[in-house]
Order: sequence, then C-alpha cells, then structure tokens
Amino acid sequence: MNKKALFAGSFYPENADELNALLNSYKEELSVDYHSKAIIVPHAGYIYSGHAAMAGFQYLEPSENIFIIAPSHHETFNNIALPEYTFFETPLGNVEVNNRLIKEIAEKFPCIIADEIFEKEHSIEVQLPFIQNLFYPHRQSASDFVKNLKKIGKKIKIIPVLTGNCDYRLISDLISAYWENSSFIISSDLSHYYPIQQCRQIDTYTATIIETGKIDFLQPQQACGLTGIKGLVDFANNNDCSMIRAEMYNSGDISNDKDKVVGYGSWFLYTNTRNSFIEKYYSKYILDTAKLSILSALKEEEYIPRQIPSVLTEYGASFVTLKLNGQLRGCIGSVYPTKPLILDIIDNAQNAAFRDQRFEPLEAEELDRLELSVSILSAIERIEFKDERDLLSKIYPHGIILAEKEKRAVYLPVVWEQLPDREIFLNSLKEKAGLPQDYFSKTIEAYKFSAVNINAY
Repeated sequence: MNKKALFAGSFYPENADELNALLNSYKEELSVDYHSKAIIVPHAGYIYSGHAAMAGFQYLEPSENIFIIAPSHHETFNNIALPEYTFFETPLGNVEVNNRLIKEIAEKFPCIIADEIFEKEHSIEVQLPFIQNLFYPHRQSASDFVKNLKKIGKKIKIIPVLTGNCDYRLISDLISAYWENSSFIISSDLSHYYPIQQCRQIDTYTATIIETGKIDFLQPQQACGLTGIKGLVDFANNNDCSMIRAEMYNSGDISNDKDKVVGYGSWFLYTNTRNSFIEKYYSKYILDTAKLSILSALKEEEYIPRQIPSVLTEYGASFVTLKLNGQLRGCIGSVYPTKPLILDIIDNAQNAAFRDQRFEPLEAEELDRLELSVSILSAIERIEFKDERDLLSKIYPHGIILAEKEKRAVYLPVVWEQLPDREIFLNSLKEKAGLPQDYFSKTIEAYKFSAVNINAY
C-alpha cells in the first residue's frame, strides 16, 4: 500500500517541474566540503521554511537508509510509531520504505506499527521532495544513473518514525543502533505563534541549547519536534560531536505578519568540536574580519561583515592577540560567551588595538606590520581540587582562570609555550591576578578551558 501525497499543492507545489525549480532556487554554493549523517530541519510550507530546510539538507550525507524522525501533530500514542506503507508518494515519484528494517526495529524498540497515524501528518511528507531532489537521479543516462547508485551502494530507502509520548533517550538509542549504515533527519519547527521579537529571543535560546548540548533546558514550547532534537543532541553529547547551525529565521522575516510567527532553524552534526570546525573552514574569514574591523576603526567607520557564516552567529568567546616585531602589542578577550562569536571577535580586535591599557592605541602605519591571532574558547569548566599540589596536577595543558574574590586573571593555553613549568605558570597567573606567588586559600577558585588558536597568515 502507498502513502498518498496529501500536502502537494498546499505545503509545496504539486507540479514536478515547479517543485524541482523551487527546491533548486533554495540551494546555495557551499564553501564547506563536509557532509553529515544527521541534520535538524523544519517542516512548514516551503514558502516559509524551504530555504532553512535546504540549508540543512545540503549538508546531509546520503545513505542506504534515511531515518525521518518527526513529531505527531494529530495522534496521541506512547513511544514511536512506524508505518506499513511500501512507498510514500510525492509529485517527484515514489520513495521506498525499508519495511524489512521497520520489522527489525519493532523487535528491538517499544513502538506501534500503524499507517493511520501517518495519514494526516505533514512533518514527514514535506521532507521527501528534498531527498528526491538532492539524491535521486534526474533525467540522466543509464551510466550516470548507475554511477549515482554506486555512490551509496543501493537505492535509498526511508524509515519514517513519528514520536509520541516518548523518552528522548529512545531516539538517541535508535540513532546509535543504526548509525553505521544510515543517515538521520530530525523534523522540527521552532517556537510557534509568538510576536516576532519574542520568537527571536526564544529561538536564540533554543539554538544555544542545541549548540551547547544542554538539553535539560529544552521545553516543549520551544520546538514541536523536541523529542527528536533532544535525542540527536544526546547522541552528539555521548559521541563527542557538535551541532553546527546552518540557518535560522522565522516566518515574520518572510511575510508581513509580525504578530504570530513560527521559527525555523537547521543544524547538522559534526564529528568534532564546533571550534575545530571553525578553525578548519573559516580561519581566513576570521582573520580577515578581525583585521578589517581594526582598519574600519582607524577610519572611524562601523564595520559590518558580509555573508556571515551561520556557525559564526552562534554565541562564543574569543581573545584577539596583536604583535608587532614579535612583541605583544595588545591582547583583549572574553572568557564567557555573551554575544554572537563574529561580533565578539570584531569587538575584541578593536579593543586589543585601541583599548588595551598597557599600550598606546594602534596607529595606521603599524597595521601592515601587525601580526594578528584569534583564540576561540571552549566552554569553561570548574576545576575541583584539594590543595595547591592537586591543582598543579590538573592545570596542564588547559587555559586557566584563577579567581579569589574580586581578583581574577586568565592565561590562554598558548601561554604554556612561554611558561612550560606548572608551578611557574600558576605563580605567574597569581601575580597577574594581583596575588603573591606563595598565596593560597580555601576560597580560591580555578577554571579550565581549551582554545583553538588561529594564527596570522
């Protein structure tokens, strides 16, 4: 039995050529050569969320099996639901369901198998044309058709999964069980029907939770596909992966209705830290931005970078270090993320150049000889220790923050290159905080962090 396309002509065009043309219009040339096995994408009408969805889909790695994990908007049930359909139909053709795998899942996980739960549900159907447009061969020769199939081994099949009253760990376990030979689409919009400014505040908070992995703070009103999102982020946390933002906006940014808007965002899973992703793909962009922001300040002009990568709109903390003839010329930074990373870098670059009280403000003739580096900090983690000896055993090779009441100082990890001895490192940090080298107390606090260091080119 096939699942008919119920939302063609409403959520998306029912004419195949119009549908492909619309989907193609959402595509952008990617500067990042990375494909992910898991994404979060919205599921609204394409006129509203299509651009955000394609921004996520363009990072998806095709696999033999593509799970689409989505919320049920119309039916109430426990755990997850799977269908018996053989195909899901769209204007672009039929998408085959992996019924064999569904039977296997039903033996391993608490679920129900019922087509009727899927009958009126849009949150899976709207994702299918993206898969077909990106991964199914279009008007190709027989040889090209075979080549495309060889890329993934076999024809793509989908595993539609609807979540009911479900513990997110069930989704995390499901992803873990089938990770090796599958890709995963988490289908979810963000906040619903708030005024536009409130929507932006809520969605920014939601994005920060997704990107920092603090899923205990996610609440149902933040995203309709909350269970799937929490399941994927939990999987990312357990496997030292990161969620990278691809796009985020709301319906009010597209329509004239600012009173009741819906938020849309897309993310992809990266198998390392966010900062390592930024270092790998955006080092030149960051250094150019920092230097151009200093140049603009010298001209007394505001600097607003163009075409900001979405990952740099995530909140982050940075330090900008300036050197001239190998000597320090300024260094200012942020320990805690309080703004989008791109703005933090711009502010710290200008502060290092003109507001470091240890130096005179930078002059224009120095700019061409300036050596610039940017350090992007990880999250701060408190160090628990019994005494100073215990603390000394735990500080290398991290960046360290030392705090005693109102006195505080920070050293970046790169300082270990100049102060490789732990005791000398710690004593120097005490002096920087305004404490005697032999000072220690029960109230002193220490925090550690890592950092990627993007050096001048």
